[in-house]
Amino acid sequence: MREIDQTAQDSYIAQLLKEENSLKKQSRQASEDLGLARISISPAEATLVKTLLKVHGAKKFVEIGTLTGLSAQYFFEALPEGGELWTLEKDPKHAEKAHSVFSQLDQSKKKVHLVIGDAREELPKLEAQGPFDGVFIDGNKAAYLDYLLWAEKNLRRGGLILADNIFLSGAVWGGTTTQRFSEKQISIMQEFNRRLADPNLYEGAVVPTFEGLYIAIKK
Repeated sequence: MREIDQTAQDSYIAQLLKEENSLKKQSRQASEDLGLARISISPAEATLVKTLLKVHGAKKFVEIGTLTGLSAQYFFEALPEGGELWTLEKDPKHAEKAHSVFSQLDQSKKKVHLVIGDAREELPKLEAQGPFDGVFIDGNKAAYLDYLLWAEKNLRRGGLILADNIFLSGAVWGGTTTQRFSEKQISIMQEFNRRLADPNLYEGAVVPTFEGLYIAIKK
C-alpha cells in the first residue's frame, strides 16, 4: 500500500476549508510574531474540535492554554446562545494578544472569560461556576494529569474532554523527536493517555492527527 503524501494531503484539506476570518488571522499573526506559529492549532484541527463541541452541545466550556486566542474563537463560535467559555493562559504576553482579539468579539449573546495565571492555581477558583460541560486541554504538558483530575471532579456526567498533543511528537512510544521532552513529561502523558483509555471512566477515541487528539466522554 502506498503512503499518503502528507504535504499534498494538507494542501487538499486546506482547499476544502473556509478561509479564516480577520480575527483568526490576527491571532495567527500574533503567534508568528511571538515565534510560536508551530504550536498554533491548525485550521483542520480547529474545525474538528469546533464541530465536536457543537455536536456535543456544550454550553459551559473550559480551555486550558489560550495562547493568542485562536482556538478560543472556534470554541466561542460553537457555543449556543447563553454559552460561556473560560480560557486560561499563564503568559501575560500571550494573554495580551488574546485579550485584543476577544475585545472585538460580539459577546451580546455569549461570553468569553480570559483567566490569566497558572492553570493549576486558577482552575480551583472556577469550580463555583461548575459543573462544566467540557474542557480542552492544551497547556503545560507536565500538568496534563492534574488538569484531567480536575476535569473529572468538575465536569458533569457526559462531559466532553478534548486533549491535544497527546503523542508528544512520538515521545510517548519512544520515538525520536526534534523537540526534547523530559522523562517526567513523557511519563505523565503516558499515564494521562492510559487514564482516558480506561473504559470504566470514559468512552473515548484517539484521532491520529500529527500531534494526536484524544476525544473522551466522562461516564
